[in-house]
Amino acid sequence: MFEWVLRGSDLIVDLQGELDLTCADRAAQAIDSLIDANRGARRVILRMDRVSFIDSSGIGMVFGRQRRLLARGAVLAIAGPSARVTRTLDLLGVSKLMPVYVSLESALSAREEVRKWNPK
Repeated sequence: MFEWVLRGSDLIVDLQGELDLTCADRAAQAIDSLIDANRGARRVILRMDRVSFIDSSGIGMVFGRQRRLLARGAVLAIAGPSARVTRTLDLLGVSKLMPVYVSLESALSAREEVRKWNPK
């Protein structure tokens, strides 16, 4: 489902395929295990250039990881979402709630302040 690498204080998770009801819970558990195993990570970057589809379950999985990270003073970012995923993220206003970058390179070059997640 994904590959990952720790680069400095950035945990990069390279997702692929579809993030939907059939895999969102497994993805959440696997990413939570990575977060727990890499407590020094100050930022988790979900690389989504190979994600072909995301539904509400996938979005819920992303927001669940964001809440978890914010509680420990870390931040979640999305990098390089595919065109289809970008449309979904834009429709839901995700970029207003977390950093979304056009590429992994732009995510790595940016330094984000931890922001409180405050749904309205």
